[in-house]
Order: sequence, then C-alpha cells, then structure tokens
Amino acid sequence: MTVPKHPAPARAARWRLLCCVLLSLSPWLAAAAAEPAPDPVTAGAPLQGPAEFAPDANGVTRATLRISQAPVNVGTARYQSMVINGNYDAPLIRTRPGGTVEVRLVNQMDERTNLHFHGMTVTPLDSGDSIFRATDPGTTGVYRFKLPPDHSPGAYWYHSHIRGGSERQVAAGIAGPILVDGMLDPFPELKGIKERVLVLRNFQKTITGKVASEIVTSAPSIRTVNGQLDPVIDIRPGETQLWHFINVAANQYFRIRIAGQSMQILSRDGNTVNQKLMTNELLIGPSARFSVLVVGPAAGDHAIELGSGNTGAAGDQYRGEQLATLRAAGAPVAMRQITSPYPVLEDFSQSPVAKVRQFAFQDSASDGNAFMINGERFDPRRVNTTVKLGDVEEWRLFNPSQELHQFHIHQTDFQVVSINGKPVPFTGYRDNVFIPARGSITIRIPFRDPVMLGKFVYHCHILEHEDGGMMQVIQVVRPEDYDQAVRLERVGGIYGDNQTCSYLQNTGREFKLPGNVQLPAEDSP
Repeated sequence: MTVPKHPAPARAARWRLLCCVLLSLSPWLAAAAAEPAPDPVTAGAPLQGPAEFAPDANGVTRATLRISQAPVNVGTARYQSMVINGNYDAPLIRTRPGGTVEVRLVNQMDERTNLHFHGMTVTPLDSGDSIFRATDPGTTGVYRFKLPPDHSPGAYWYHSHIRGGSERQVAAGIAGPILVDGMLDPFPELKGIKERVLVLRNFQKTITGKVASEIVTSAPSIRTVNGQLDPVIDIRPGETQLWHFINVAANQYFRIRIAGQSMQILSRDGNTVNQKLMTNELLIGPSARFSVLVVGPAAGDHAIELGSGNTGAAGDQYRGEQLATLRAAGAPVAMRQITSPYPVLEDFSQSPVAKVRQFAFQDSASDGNAFMINGERFDPRRVNTTVKLGDVEEWRLFNPSQELHQFHIHQTDFQVVSINGKPVPFTGYRDNVFIPARGSITIRIPFRDPVMLGKFVYHCHILEHEDGGMMQVIQVVRPEDYDQAVRLERVGGIYGDNQTCSYLQNTGREFKLPGNVQLPAEDSP
C-alpha cells in the first residue's frame, strides 16, 4: 500500500473529489454488481507465463490487442479493470533484431487510448512509436515498424501513453511485456537455459471497486507477478535460469531480493552489461527492466521478498511483503556460468559532447497536481529541445523537490556518468533512471541512429507526474535542417505535426540548486 508520509493538501483534495463523484458512479456500480465474477486468483499457485505473439517465418510478429473494460479478481477481491484480450495479464510480444512488429489496437472502450513501445529504438513517426496519435472508441489503430538489425536484445514493454490518462490506463491494465530475443547469443554456454518473464504490477482500487486513477494514488494496493499473488517459481538445485523482471506499474518502485541468494545482472532496460555484476537486491523503478541469472538454491521454499521503501518526504512509502516463492526441488544439476567475453561498449563519458543542457524537474508549490520541467508544463504543440542527428549530448537533470522523479527518454538509451556529482562506473546503458530528491543526475545521450528522426518525448515515468505536466517534446533533425530549426526558435518558433523536421529549440536557461540544500548520501529510495 502506498501511504503518504504526512497528508498533503493535494491528496486530501483528491479524496474529497472522489467522494463527490461517487453519486455519478452509482449507475456504473449497479451494472458492475450484475456482472459475473471471474474465477478467484489464489496465492501460492505455480507461476503462469503470459500468452505470446511470436514472429512468423518472415520475421514479422503480428499481434491483435483488444482493449476493453471487464471485472477481474486479484486474490478474493473483485475489481473493475481494463484488460487486453480479456485478460489482466497482458500478452507478450516477441520479436528479434531486424524483425517487424505489427500491432492492431482494437479499442472496445468508451475512451481514447494509444500505445508506446517503451525502450525500443524504432521510428517515432505515426507509422510506428508515436505517442501523439490516439485510437478513438470503436476504432482500430495499426502500428507497424521494423527494428534495426543491431537493435539491442532484451526486455521491453508496451503501454498506454494517452495524454492526461496514462497513469489511470496503465494502472488499470493497458500494459504488457515485449522480448527482443537474442540476449543469450553472445553466451553459447547458457544456450537452452529456462527463461521466465516476470511482469510486476501494483494493482490499486478505490471504494468504488474500480482500479484507482490519479484521484487517489494512495489507495490500497496489491503487488502481483504476471497477475498472480505470491506465485511459486520452480527451479532445481544448481539450475541456472534467466529471469526478466519488467515493472509495468504506473508509479511504484519494486525492491526485490531472494532470501539468502544473490543474482547476476545480465541486462538493464534491454541493454546487456559489459562485465559481471552481482547483487543481493534489485531496485526496479517504474518502467525499468532487469534481466538476471538466478541459480537454484538448496531444496526447499525460499521467499522472494519485496522490500519497503519511500520516495521522499513529499512522495510515498511502500510496505514490504513476500512477492513470490522460489521452490527448489528435484535432483541437483550443474550450475551454468558465463565464460565468453562480455560485449565491448562505447564509454560516452570519454566522448566529446556537442551540447550541455540542464533540466529542473519541479513540483508546483501552489498546485499539488502540477509538475514541470524548467518551469513549464507539457504542451504537445511545442518542441522544447532540438537535437542534431549524430550528436552526443550531456544532460544535467536536477531535482529540487522532496520526492524522486524517474527520468525516461523515448527512442534511445543513455549512460549515467554521475549521481549527485559523484562519478558512476560504466557498466552499460539505460533508458530510465531516478533523480534523487534534492539531488542530480548527469547522463550522456547518443542521438546517432537515423531511425529516431522525428518528434518524441522525455518525461518523468512516475505517471502521476507525467500526466501532471512533467514531460517535454524533443525533435531529432538532420544536420542540414538544424540551423533552420535554431533560426525559427530565435524568432518565436513554429508548431507543426509529427512529420515536420523544424521546431523550437530548448532555451538553455540554467538551473542551480539553492545553496542550503544538502544532497543525500544514499541515492536509492
């Protein structure tokens, strides 16, 4: 359950607003009561993998996703939620580098929706991963895009990115996993090991019986894996498995550990690391993914624990609990270990940068529902940042507020080079990272792949904050278009659609932390 450290006026106002709308929801409640309840989801059942859409012989993955509202059960409690193909546990879309993905989004709801293919380096134009388009009720939207041949294998996900409603729709169920196969190709000694997709959700409801929206972010919650409560994951003693943890929660962090067991990180955010990384605990922020090697312990049941945490004085607290059970049984087998070399990756901290930019991720002092970047709330008509294709840029991300913000940029990855001014060892790339409360992060971003030409966004992936305005538009242009884009910015800029190449450039104004701010020594919630 997410519980505010102390009641904020904005959250109190949300509770009052919720009470005011209950009367208007009474017809819906009566209709929901008449619907047949689905079968209960009991704790302790064997882990079930999601349904899959796989590539055909030509490398094309075709998926039809029917979005509707339906009753679901989590444990013994009944909820009204959004489902994909009739199931709250959304299907897996599987593809490979160089493959093609074609998705038919069938909207059977009474509101607009859309899809974002999170973390994937694919076109942001309307034929592909454009968050500026929407599918109206009763219509079908088609997404079709090709992955570059060198696209990084790993774990990704798809989710609603509808303006002003992402938090509610993602929390309600419009989110599912993606795997780009090939992660184990560089490591033939791991060939044939069992892979598991573990989709992490924070299922919230209000007293209406409907999944919680932005009205009440501190509503009671249930944390699930593949839609299940405390599922049992089977493994043999000594057996090596590859687990893909995918956090599809709208706002919540997951701190995961296996009692008495370490894990080897193989990939973060779909990017294979460049060295052996062992950990006793994973901190998985909203939208983050970790792919880890797990070795079967001694025979018996071992708790997979969800640690408690908090996101700052103005943020939320999370209780600890058991998330799942690792059950080791059967005859022991030999552990499999990586003996092949890890990939050699470019260290962007050693690369020249074309531009240094500064961004302040700010909470509004006067409006608890308003969030800003450099003092501005999201405007989809305005491009805030123009980047030249081929450049590497350094972005300095500041957080003057008293809660975490989770930075994410579409269409590309980045390298974290420092946290609170302290250098970070280079182990690989990411597409999201949290900015400590009253702290800072410095990242290097390569804007090199021509597939990203066009307009997309960067934002806080705590979706309550994104919906509240903590998002901006970026445009990647060809070098020959860059000077014109800068000239247009100097005379006031233009608005345009997603196919144009010249928009406003970021003003570049600087942000500095107040002199009396003490940065935290700890960089995790």
